[in-house]
Amino acid sequence: MNKTKFLKNKELSFIELRYSNSSLCYKEHIHETLSIGAITNGKRQYSNKNNTYIISKGNLAIVNPNTIHSCNSIDNEKSNYYMLYIDTNWLYKVQKELNPTLNSFLPFKKEILEDKEIFNEFIKLCKVLLSNEFYIKKESLLIEFITILYKKYSDLQEKEKEINYKVENIIKYLKKNIKENISLEDLSKEFNLSTFYIIKLFKKQLNTSVYSYFINLKIEYAKNLLKKDFSIVETALECGFYDQSHFHRNFVKLVATTPKEYKNNFVQ
Repeated sequence: MNKTKFLKNKELSFIELRYSNSSLCYKEHIHETLSIGAITNGKRQYSNKNNTYIISKGNLAIVNPNTIHSCNSIDNEKSNYYMLYIDTNWLYKVQKELNPTLNSFLPFKKEILEDKEIFNEFIKLCKVLLSNEFYIKKESLLIEFITILYKKYSDLQEKEKEINYKVENIIKYLKKNIKENISLEDLSKEFNLSTFYIIKLFKKQLNTSVYSYFINLKIEYAKNLLKKDFSIVETALECGFYDQSHFHRNFVKLVATTPKEYKNNFVQ
């Protein structure tokens, strides 16, 4: 039985992600988006204009906007694959941040990438996008991946601009909205800064991502609540985690102990 899962929501309206375990074939077609595909199991035949490739685990298929292509099973065998479709207007904004002299969207020159590191980063990104992680983590990983991809596999030359904006106001905003699932887009609108600029700002001044910093704030707040004898369920909700397991996973990563063990050390 062929299985397919799609991600499409209003918070990440500029992308669509598809995960399939399928042997179904596609006729030649085009997308207005940039499309990036990766197989995690099996093989498929990928055609892009006049070129044909056999792709398998470790390869990334790149399809520029409005390019005729197809990607079909071989001998009707199933394969597992991800396809990420990214809006070109959003991509152009990222490109423009890297190089303000650009006047239009810059396509990729390569149709296939054989790069294990990039492949692994793409699979990691897709899994996070399909998970119940915070939007800010999903956006951050997406922008970081796209930036690496452009720097490595396009003619885009980054033009460095000085970052002098202080992060204190953003941090205050994050603390004030500790219960919320804040996205980079929220921060962008609130402070009239591009999402790419905010990511770069935190990396430059704090040597961390916005997402990591926000999670740290949530966990520090959670520790204070647990000390005050809040239940684990109450604490998870107060800090804006999706559920207890989402809270537990992030708490253990940063505190190296479970919320229950931490709470029991303070509440007699």
